Amino acid sequence: MDFSLQKFRKVLLFLSLPIALTSCGKASHFSYGDSAENWDQQNLATPDHEHNEDIESNTDLPDELQELGCVRANSTQVSVINSGNNLKNEFLNYCLKNTGNSSWCQQLVRPNPDSKGIFSCTYGSSQVHQLIYPDKNIWAYPIGAVQLIQKLQQQGLKVCEIYNWWRPEPYNKNVGGAAGRHPFGTSVDVRFCSSSDAIKGFDELCKYRKQGLIRAIGYYGGAGVHFGIGDKTANTWGRNCR
Repeated sequence: MDFSLQKFRKVLLFLSLPIALTSCGKASHFSYGDSAENWDQQNLATPDHEHNEDIESNTDLPDELQELGCVRANSTQVSVINSGNNLKNEFLNYCLKNTGNSSWCQQLVRPNPDSKGIFSCTYGSSQVHQLIYPDKNIWAYPIGAVQLIQKLQQQGLKVCEIYNWWRPEPYNKNVGGAAGRHPFGTSVDVRFCSSSDAIKGFDELCKYRKQGLIRAIGYYGGAGVHFGIGDKTANTWGRNCR
């Protein structure tokens, strides 16, 4: 969508200011005892609650952002991510213990740097740019992804970045993510250092899937690969396993 320079500056100015968070309807919730599969089934059985009525009624949201379709988080959704953020040190200690003090642990808790503007639009610029899934039962999935990265590195494949783990709603919707994967904390997106290494990595992941180490694999093109460690749907996309 083309914007004039003046409109573009208005959007940038707006994103630099704290965004008031509004509440609407009910939000998905879970208990710490729920498994990922159970929570997946519970939430997939109920259509996602849309917050469009809030966007339409908010007069403080510029027209440019309304046109972009940025859905703002309600107070319940913010409280969920804050409860996860309070567990940061515990999660990092768990990750370090199970990965041999891997530096990848720090990247798991950092949302995609390229989507920081959308993150701010969703949660407000005062919200810390950090996401940790608050259900400790889910933590084994990102740890499993790091362990697979380490296996690939041992084979000489170069990985440059983890750029997605948990993407709760509505942030996931705002970045155009699929509803059944990252919102449940079951998958991690990895950027290899080259497209050739990404393709080789994808082929190796196909072998790992036969061993039961991974359920879903996606190739985004370029150097991006989806590691679906606990994805409910065990499939591949973007490329076929040979």
